[in-house]
Amino acid sequence: MKHYFHILLLTFVFLYDTHMFADVTHVIVYTNGLTDMGLVDSLSSDSVYFHDIDIKKHRAESLKKVYFIYNNFQKLFYISYSLRKRIELTEQRGGILITKNDDTLPFANIHFEMKMDKPKVFLSISSDSVFSLNFLDIKEIKSDITMVENSIRKGFLSTTGIFLAGTVAEILMDVNNISSQIGDLLPGGKTYQSMNITVPLSTIGWMVYDLGNDNRTQFFCPVERDQHFPRNMFVFSMKIWTKNVWKNVKRSVLKQLLGTPDQINGATAKGAEKIHSE
Repeated sequence: MKHYFHILLLTFVFLYDTHMFADVTHVIVYTNGLTDMGLVDSLSSDSVYFHDIDIKKHRAESLKKVYFIYNNFQKLFYISYSLRKRIELTEQRGGILITKNDDTLPFANIHFEMKMDKPKVFLSISSDSVFSLNFLDIKEIKSDITMVENSIRKGFLSTTGIFLAGTVAEILMDVNNISSQIGDLLPGGKTYQSMNITVPLSTIGWMVYDLGNDNRTQFFCPVERDQHFPRNMFVFSMKIWTKNVWKNVKRSVLKQLLGTPDQINGATAKGAEKIHSE
């Protein structure tokens, strides 16, 4: 009797899991705030493949457009680089959090715990008070004035990057005068004097630009499907861009050299098929 009970229990669990899986719906949130709904089949290094329930067809979208993906059980399925960088900008500083229900929650500090099954956000309201809520309930977060440190960082890095790139270009054009060109970057050099003026001006420019465009505000979960965010939340990554460019170049070169997988025999065909499938 006990044996039959175990069989019935396992059968029930299997059927329940199958039913739950059949009812899964994924919500694909794009960096511009728009969403698609469907069932995700798979993820590659640069695309998401899913069955769109609106048009009842299979589709593929570039991952660089995707902000994050979650399902109707409030579990995260995919977190993008852009979302992680937006979270970094808001953490460890004060501000105001606005929920999807338009509740306003001031906080002194914020911490994200992005577990895939239970994404949580913890707000330090005061020294002895902490409030938590589901990440998927957050509409936007407006950081306090300390966000200008990001503008200062961008102003410094962008300006010094330009000067360093120019110096490297000069060195490549005149390798016999390296010491003089490097000396221009040191205190007393003509490039150093220009940097002393340009870096502060660039920093002030970034501060004005970021404040004017309200870059202190980060948008997370859209309230309506067909409504754009006030601005796109995409964050550029040089590392990801370089990786994708190299992969596309490699794929193009190998396709020209090897042809399509069905034109090649043996191990070469397998190698080419792997490249084409990436």
